[in-house]
Amino acid sequence: MIRRFLLLLLLAGVFGGSPVSAFSESVIEITPRQVFEGYELVEDWRISEADALVKSLLQKFPQSGDVRFLQAKVEFFKGNYESAWKALKSIEAKHRPVREFRSLVNETRQAAANFISRESEHFIFRFEEGADEILVHYAEEVLERSYHVLGGLLNHYPREKVLVEIYPNREPLSRVSPLTRQDIITSGTVALCKYNRIMIISPASLMRGYPWMDTLSHEYTHYLLTQKSHNNLPLWMHEGIAKYFEGKWRESKEFLSPLMETVLAAGLANDYLIALSAMMPSLAKLKTQEDVQLAYAEVATMIDFMIQEKGETILPNLLDDLASGQEFESALEFRLGMNLPAFQENWKSFMKQKKLKTIPGLKALQTRFKSSRSVGDDKKDYQEVGKQRAQDLTFLGDILKSRNAFKAAIIEYEKAFEEGDSESPILYNKLAGTYLVLQNYERAETYLKKSLEHYPDFHTTLVNVGELYLETGRLADAREYFERAVKINPFNPFVHLRLIRIYSSLNMEEEKKLQEKLYGYID
Repeated sequence: MIRRFLLLLLLAGVFGGSPVSAFSESVIEITPRQVFEGYELVEDWRISEADALVKSLLQKFPQSGDVRFLQAKVEFFKGNYESAWKALKSIEAKHRPVREFRSLVNETRQAAANFISRESEHFIFRFEEGADEILVHYAEEVLERSYHVLGGLLNHYPREKVLVEIYPNREPLSRVSPLTRQDIITSGTVALCKYNRIMIISPASLMRGYPWMDTLSHEYTHYLLTQKSHNNLPLWMHEGIAKYFEGKWRESKEFLSPLMETVLAAGLANDYLIALSAMMPSLAKLKTQEDVQLAYAEVATMIDFMIQEKGETILPNLLDDLASGQEFESALEFRLGMNLPAFQENWKSFMKQKKLKTIPGLKALQTRFKSSRSVGDDKKDYQEVGKQRAQDLTFLGDILKSRNAFKAAIIEYEKAFEEGDSESPILYNKLAGTYLVLQNYERAETYLKKSLEHYPDFHTTLVNVGELYLETGRLADAREYFERAVKINPFNPFVHLRLIRIYSSLNMEEEKKLQEKLYGYID
């Protein structure tokens, strides 16, 4: 396979084809093949096996720089960054792979220097002490459920605890991963699964949070796929399965958002699709967030088509084939009864028959990071409303609203709707929020519910619906929406206070005490 060929090239570059150590000063009788086996195990994320091999080799060749480099790799993939750094310090950095790996280890150890740890039954969480501890409460629920649900679907349960690292903002993630800062901004990528661990950015660093709980389950799916296939599954299918399964932990059958459905419908109609090869090396490298959503829609529906054709067992069976060393395309053809080009053509026909919905004006919302976790920036809200004229009218509406001229503000907001070219949830919430102030609950609910149909995970909309129902005495409904909102952005103190009030009114004492504890993390 290509990956194994690249490993051989790496060994040739590092070891120079010599049967002696490339790093140590003395000649050690160790062959590249012995170390290559260890590299393969690391690349397959069979870390316990790689660890056992390294310990065996160290007993035989304690001075070998080759073995110490492999040891550093194993320690790094185990999450022991200081141990990896210590092993690397004894190795000369003459070769590019060594220099690059030293840089990665050093960046990672520095980014994780202030981490503390907490463990659940199957996971280890690392994060900076403080407000981010609130995330662990929710993360345990998501991942422990995912462990059982996804383990059953893919027939794989990791033996060792899975490492999950929560980074306070985008900067450290760009240093410890292949993603650049620009990749993160352009694609909206907030998490990835690499180096035998899950890495995620805290929703506290984003203006509106994000569906980070589904994202955690998505990345855990990647973890299972890598381990079970021995890292032989192509990226497009990796992403397709992860997107298709990301809501399974909460028993959701939906996997296409309104935006994904819209861009896929347009792509099929206009013959504009992202080629599977163009998705390499990562969807985060695509040019726009619309292209990212289109790529996800393509590969997720391909998995849906595959399962409808052959049932869910095709996935674990295919992963077993890959782990045994079979080439992907031949294994896929055996399991599906069609080759990859035929599969893609049949998928297109399958999707065109579905009559996907298109919502005019639906656009990918920018992933907006805060300049600081404690400071927001509302100025960019206007850019998401649409055309300049719509932005100007929205700004005028805001001025009137700040002067308590609510009816006049509504007139300007409605003009902005007429001038706009997007279904911006920003504008929907400004208008609905003004109707809430005027206690025109029917009009407010109409705008909010329509906006939720377009952007179901928009935090502000969920909060405003919760507030509307609370004001009108519909406590059970208010509870539902505030609970949804807190799972998108658990750092909004207003939502916690509202839930405490609702739980108290509904005599839910245990839930109230827990919510008070969670509120304490961010207070």
